[in-house]
Amino acid sequence: MPKKTGGGRRGRPIGFKLSEESKRAISMSKMGQRHKPETRDKISRALIGYFKRMNPLSDEISCSYGRFEDACIDEWIEATREELNMLEDVMTDKSMRNSRRIEITCGQNIEYFSHNLTPELILIFKEHCQNNGLDPSEFYDTLEDT
Repeated sequence: MPKKTGGGRRGRPIGFKLSEESKRAISMSKMGQRHKPETRDKISRALIGYFKRMNPLSDEISCSYGRFEDACIDEWIEATREELNMLEDVMTDKSMRNSRRIEITCGQNIEYFSHNLTPELILIFKEHCQNNGLDPSEFYDTLEDT
């Protein structure tokens, strides 16, 4: 009898071990499956709620402006803490940094490509194109093709 490994999984009896071939077959059958829109929305809401609790906007504002020795700012932050944390259309610096990162995966390797395009970098790019007689829209077209 196989060695018991804990509670049964997916309706299999306790102690039952899948062969490598069965594991591969299950993995291949799941490849490319997508969640239903309702499930995706539920996951998104749960993740948004989790990250809002982990890095609330009110904490970021108090860290940024709390160093000013102004009692009015501290009082305002405390008075509006709940309201600030409920804002949907304001992103914290941390969430803006994360939204600029693209996850590139190949097998088990995950790399992040950061595209921190600030207004200053865009202006420098346009100025460089203008000085060298280049059309910036040509670069945008090549990016859309890839």
